[in-house]
Parts: sequence; structure tokens; C-alpha cells
Amino acid sequence: MSESSQHPLLELLGLSDSERGALTLSSLDHLHEAISIVDKGLRLQVWNRRFAELLEFPPELLRVGLPFAVLFDYNARRGEYGPGDPEAQVAERIERASHFESHGFERTRPNGTVLGIRGEPIADGGFITVYEDITARKQAEAKLRDSHERLEARVDERTAELLALNRQLAQEIEERKRVDTALRESENRVRLITDTVPVLIAYFDDQQRYTFVNQKHAEWFGMPADAFLGQTFGEMLEPALARRLRDYVTTALDGRGTHVEYELATPTGRMYVRSYFIPHVSYREEYGGDRVVGCFMLGEDLTEYRQAQMALSQAQKLKAVGQLTGGIAHDFNNLLTVILGNLASVEESLRERPEQYKAVSTAMNAARRGADLTRRLLAFSRRQTLQPCPLSPRQQLQEIAELLKRTLDASIELETVDDAAAWSIWVDPGQLTNAVLNLAINARDAMPDGGLLRIEAKNVTLDTVYASRYPDVVPGDYVRFTIADTGAGMAPDVLEQAFEPFFTTKGVGTGTGLGLSMVYGFVQQSGGHVRIRSQLGSGTTVELYLPRYVSKGKGRMPGSPVGAAVDESPLRGRESILLVEDDPDVRDFVARALLGLGYTVREAANGKTALEIVDTDASLDLLLSDMTMPGGISGLELVAAARQRRPALKILCMSGYSDQVASGLKSLECSLLEKPFLKPDLARAIRSTLDRPGGTARPAPPA
Repeated sequence: MSESSQHPLLELLGLSDSERGALTLSSLDHLHEAISIVDKGLRLQVWNRRFAELLEFPPELLRVGLPFAVLFDYNARRGEYGPGDPEAQVAERIERASHFESHGFERTRPNGTVLGIRGEPIADGGFITVYEDITARKQAEAKLRDSHERLEARVDERTAELLALNRQLAQEIEERKRVDTALRESENRVRLITDTVPVLIAYFDDQQRYTFVNQKHAEWFGMPADAFLGQTFGEMLEPALARRLRDYVTTALDGRGTHVEYELATPTGRMYVRSYFIPHVSYREEYGGDRVVGCFMLGEDLTEYRQAQMALSQAQKLKAVGQLTGGIAHDFNNLLTVILGNLASVEESLRERPEQYKAVSTAMNAARRGADLTRRLLAFSRRQTLQPCPLSPRQQLQEIAELLKRTLDASIELETVDDAAAWSIWVDPGQLTNAVLNLAINARDAMPDGGLLRIEAKNVTLDTVYASRYPDVVPGDYVRFTIADTGAGMAPDVLEQAFEPFFTTKGVGTGTGLGLSMVYGFVQQSGGHVRIRSQLGSGTTVELYLPRYVSKGKGRMPGSPVGAAVDESPLRGRESILLVEDDPDVRDFVARALLGLGYTVREAANGKTALEIVDTDASLDLLLSDMTMPGGISGLELVAAARQRRPALKILCMSGYSDQVASGLKSLECSLLEKPFLKPDLARAIRSTLDRPGGTARPAPPA
């Protein structure tokens, strides 16, 4: 066959057979993976340097024609296959290998190294096996809650296919006869490999001009492969990227391999790439020796991996901020309890003094706004009290639509899609309504000139592939609420901070920056997942994934509203109450309020003192305790101990934030009074608890 019939890449490179073989073997030695090839008689024919290093085989043990059973026996006798009879272990593996079937598995070596092993049969007989050290990846997968596993599995699988095909091609080139048919087959195999593998492949000559690109490379840059040939990379790439890569190409052409990670702008968005630059050294007679005649560029797509990393980082950041804001909200609620309670008392006494009364009322309104702010912080930190119940998404969406019709401007078209087959969900209906209304109001503000607001509830199933990209997702059935607008959209930097508390693009005084934070916290606390997508000029879409409800029987849920069953009797009493509160100002306010209602009050600043009173004072009718206290005994521990010692003792809990409700009060069946509260709230909660069936209550005195 004439030279023109050869593969274009081989023709451009001008390589001889020996050069091609040497280059192939040299390339294999640059690979991170270990490779072995056996013939149909299970005799070792080809291996790379990494094979001996990774599997710790003595170099002198390896030779062409070595029966692979020798390597199995070596491994078995050094304990690589675990306990058992070495001869049986070898026989088992020889039997399995003799079938020449595709396989892939992982093996943990005694030294802790985890190997990924994949094998494929070769068309002409024999088998190629690829070994990869995946120890670090496995450790990373554990930290990413296995989100990375499937991504790496796909990359490993495709990389294994590439290596198998490359090895097959090298073997065929080395062994081929110098006939036209063999050359034509080699050409087809090269093109097949380079065009099907998920890797960017390009070759530059010593003038930094493209002489070859594969189909993947061409697709990424949105141009045909032929458009690159003969052009410098500086002419084909965007200027900023060309400037960044120029030094790496120059380094490779100087004979030193190198790599770099960078972002790549494509028609479908930002992608993350790791590129390896491998110098091509070849003997040139005119130079009397070896010379660098070009370099290979191999690009690896890291987009999904980087996205998983960023998702985990964002989740961890929001969790840390949530913990901080939850603690702040607890302290604020204690302060607001004292402020609101005392201001209410002062306000009542100043009704005949208009100026002073107005000043106190203004202070009361400011304190109430502070209480609302803490509720928003608790929503973000996932520590708010939820009142979940089985809920029909269709019915809820219809009710929300009625509210929005009275809220939205006439210039905004509202479209709702309520699927009659939508699964039931277990959520707080009020919080869900608030979340959707928050998003709808944001959409309205993004469409000052009008537009379309679309709200949809639809059944979806999130599989493990989806969960691998989002660490907070548990695979399963969800109902997805989609709130989409045609507004201004968000810039990428704004989108990254959208869920962070107090972040807002609205003007001063027009927003708190807690709307999306509340939505995020509510959905997370409900066991769901939030996703937001937006582009400038193309609108914003927010998706709320709420878990499907599966009935597990009837029963009272914790955290029900205190006082829901209060009768019309006076909210006073003569009972004896033990007040447990570590904050002296809160304790003073609550004690004075209880005394004013006619109750007998004993006080304790910590759980230890409270238990001593429980053990010694038989006249106690009610334990009123805060949930967060220092001193070694928490509120939950106090309630549990008191319940065990005095089963008939009524118990009412107080808390500035309510994560304890979900984690502890569920089994104790205790009512909860949320801080901040006013004296009437306290009076209703006390009477509701005391009058609940199951214990004796003294008659309340006349009001």
C-alpha cells in the first residue's frame, strides 16, 4: 500500500514500525494505570512499569511468556486473596480467567491499597486487564457520601475501554504483517479509539500547530476537526485560554511532561478540564539522534467531579452558618422573651398616657419584628417547629394559586399545573405555602414589566446517579414543586450565594435577604432538596423536592400547637409550678407572670437543682423547663428523669429554638412553648397542660 493509505496521524508523524511500537510502550509507561495482556494460553505478553509497581511484583519475576498462574500463586502465598488454601485460590482464578469474559471488580490489598481491576477479551485471542489504584478516590467517595462513586465508575469504565483498545491497537501494530489489509485495519482502529473515548486528544508539532484532533476535542470547541489542522492553538482557542496554555505546550516541546487544570467556556456552559502535555521524542537521522518533534495533549473532563465538590462545599458552608444562626436565634429569643414580656406589662399600665403608650407600642412592634427575624433564622438553620401532616400537593397548589391571584400584578400571568396523580407528602402546610409565596414574590419582583409565573407539582424519582451529584439527596420518590419565571434572572456570582442568609440584591429596606434562606431551611428540615437554575435575561427556576409520604399508621405528632384544646375557663390557677430556666432575666419574667396568675412558683437555674426539688416537693403539679441549659443536665435529660420519677407530673417545655422537638420530645409527648412569648401565651400553655386529661388539676380561682 502507498504511504497515502496509511492513517493520517501516522503519516503526519512519519513514524516507522519500531518507532510506533516504542512510542506506544513509552506512552503506556506514562499511564497512571497498570496494564497486563495475556494470550489465549494465559501467558503474560505485555505489561507496563506501573503493573510491577502497583501490584508489587519483583521485576525479575516478570517476563514475556510467563504463565499468569505464577502471578496468581505469588499473590495467594503472600496473602493478597485473604485466608484460605493458596492452591484452591489459584485454581479458582485460573478457572475464571480461562472463560475470557469481560469483568470489572475492586480488590483491597493487605496494605490497604484498593485496586480497580477491569478486563476485556481481545478479538484475536487473549485478554487485556487494567489495574488502577483507587484508594484515594474511595476515601474521597466516603467523605462525599458516595456521591462521587458513580461518576468515577463511569470514568474508570470508559478509561478502561480506552486503554484496552489502545493496547489492542499496539499489539496489532507490533504483530501485523506488512500487508495492505493490516495497515487499513490499523487506520480504522486508531480513528475508532480516538473518536469514541471521552477524552480530548490533540497533537501539536514543534511549531505548535495542530496536526491531529479527535472528535471529542472538536465537539468541545464547537468546530469540525479539519478546521484545527495546520493552525496554531493560539489561533483556535480564545485568547485568555491560549495565553494560559502556551507555557505548558512550550514546556512539553522542551521535553518535559506537564499538566494543568482550567475552566473551559463551551456553548453548554462552564466545564472543568485537566490537560496532560506529553512530549513526543523521536529519532531523526538528520539530527543524529533523538529530538522532540511534537507533543500530545490529553484532556480529561472534571466537570461532574468539580460540581460534586462544590455542592458538598456549599452544603457544609450552609450547615455551619445554620449552626451559628441557630445559636444566635436561641439567645435572641431569650432576650426577646424578657423584652416583650416586660414591655407588655409597661404598655398595659400606660394606656391612659398616650405619648408614653405610643413609645412603648413602637418598641413592642420593633421587638415583634425581631422575633420574626429569629423565626426566619430558625427556618434557615432547620430548627423551627414544624407541624407536618399528610398533604395533597394538588389541593395545596390550588389554595396557593387563589392566594397568588390576589397578590400578583395584572401584568403577570399565573399558570399552575396540578397533577391529580401527585403523591401525598408529609410537610407543614403553612411552611410550604410560605415557601412558595416567597418564591412567587421574588419572581414578581424580577418581572417589573410583567411576564409568566409557572408553578407545577409533579412526581419524580431521584436515582443514585442524581444523588451522586448532590450530597444532601437521598435516592427515592419525591414530589417536585417547580416555580419558574421569565424575569431578569441571576448572574453566576449571585446564583452561588442565593441561599445564604442576609444576601440580597434588593435595595436597602426592601428585603431581609432571608427569603430563599427560609425556603432552603424548610425544605432541608422536611427531608427534601432544593435546586435553583438561572441565567441573566432567561428567568429563574426553583425546584423544591419534598419526599413522598408513606402512611405508617396513626399517631400524634410532636410539636403540635400549644393550647389547641384550651377551653373557656379562666386562665388562672393555684397549682404549684417548678420553673427551670438558666437565664435569670427570663426566669424573673416568667416567675412574676406565673405569680400574677395565682400560681405557686419554685425556681431552679439548672437541671441538678430541679431534680432535687422534684424528689423532695410532692406538691408540684407542673414542671416548666427550658430545653437548653448548662450544668451537665440538658432540658431533655431533665424531662426524661422527671417523667421517670414522677409519671403523673405535668410537663411543659420552653425553647428558643426547636431542633429538640424533632430529636427528643417526640418520644416524651411533651408540649412546647416557643420563645419569645407573652404572658397570655404562657397562661394558655400552662392551663392547657394542667387541664389535659391524665392528672389532677386544682380549680382555678375567679378571674
